[in-house]
Amino acid sequence: MSDVVEKRGSGRNPVLWLVLGIPAATIVAGIWTLVVATGNSAVDADPDPVRRTAQVQVASVEADAEASRLGLSATAKVQADGVVVTLQGPAGPQAPVLQLVHPLESSFDRTLSLQPGPDGWRSAETLAAAHGWQLRLQAADGHWRLVGRYRPGDTEVALTPAIGAD
Repeated sequence: MSDVVEKRGSGRNPVLWLVLGIPAATIVAGIWTLVVATGNSAVDADPDPVRRTAQVQVASVEADAEASRLGLSATAKVQADGVVVTLQGPAGPQAPVLQLVHPLESSFDRTLSLQPGPDGWRSAETLAAAHGWQLRLQAADGHWRLVGRYRPGDTEVALTPAIGAD
């Protein structure tokens, strides 16, 4: 009989690990969530300035409306040696700016400068990546803007106004 008591007493009870482990894991996960939420990447992924009113973010769509009013559109062709942007419509004489907005981490955002070329506006930098980008083509003075989405493997991206004509 003493053998039975001894074996029962020396064995480990798996329920005890659940009783202690689940709350401990919850505390660690809560602390990790707090660290991630308050870290440097806790800013908006949208690079535009926004106004917050009663927990609602309000961003200006005037540049999108202007691009729609002008009838602008563009195509970004991804090549091995860079990007070529062909713009349709009266965009003006200044070189537009191509912004690559990372979907999650704003510190990875990039801006590509474009130079005039025989086949459109060209950048020597490429946008090919293992992740997607939100593309924003905008006038140098910011009065119009076109948007599109690059997905890994795309060779051509259509850029259009974010809103339609009224």
